[in-house]
Amino acid sequence: MSHLRSRRALLAGAGVAGAVALAGCGGKPLREKIRGGASVAPEDVAPLNALLDVENFGIAAYAAGIPLLGQAAAMDGKWLLGQELAHAAELTDLIKQAGGRAHKLAASYQLGDPRTAAEALALLERAEHAQLRAYLEIIPTLSGPQVRAALATISANDAQHLAVLRLNAGQPPTSAFAVG
Repeated sequence: MSHLRSRRALLAGAGVAGAVALAGCGGKPLREKIRGGASVAPEDVAPLNALLDVENFGIAAYAAGIPLLGQAAAMDGKWLLGQELAHAAELTDLIKQAGGRAHKLAASYQLGDPRTAAEALALLERAEHAQLRAYLEIIPTLSGPQVRAALATISANDAQHLAVLRLNAGQPPTSAFAVG
């Protein structure tokens, strides 16, 4: 038997939090990449704010859903929430670089009424799918290649979030990437 394992086997054996760590290995943090030369045009402010609105919905969904999750899934949810907050900060940085004003979290969001861990995971999965759809729609419309690359990185991270959520729900993580 080979000592080498497939990435899928590593992800399954590493636990959910470890799965994101393994899947998300990379170079410089995104905020450094953004500060390191991304030129953001003023016409990018509206689409960036649209992405920020979707990220803020995700933040609200995690805040509402985490208390309903079991201990292990809640730990993963807290970690993913931290990443969602980082995404919002990164989008806010881009908006400010363009001379715009970033949207704030809304006072409330239509999250439904999740009451179980399964319902909370379904809410979080819907939020992540909405984020992926928004990024796929908006990225091609932005003016600069560095901005598009930065947002593609966030989008890839959101796809990783879907895989983690699906693992927590007992579903195969790979089918998470079909965005519809």
